[in-house]
Amino acid sequence: MVAGKRNEDPVEGSRETVERELERHENNGTEPPDRSTGSKEERIRRRAYEIWDREGRPDGEHERHWQQAEKELEGEEGARESGDR
Repeated sequence: MVAGKRNEDPVEGSRETVERELERHENNGTEPPDRSTGSKEERIRRRAYEIWDREGRPDGEHERHWQQAEKELEGEEGARESGDR
């Protein structure tokens, strides 16, 4: 391990990614995502943390963990919705 380098908690990295995406949407004139979906964001954040922890807390993988968490939760929501029919 490189001295002075620490594992980045994906919860923090993911927050920065979300804020960067919100800024990008504001700057290009498109409608930013509704901030009332905080509970969804929190679920994604927790799942990304679980993935990061399960993988041994690797450095620099927070964006991949965030995307994987989004996909997993979308899949779970889709399965739940199709089961409700």
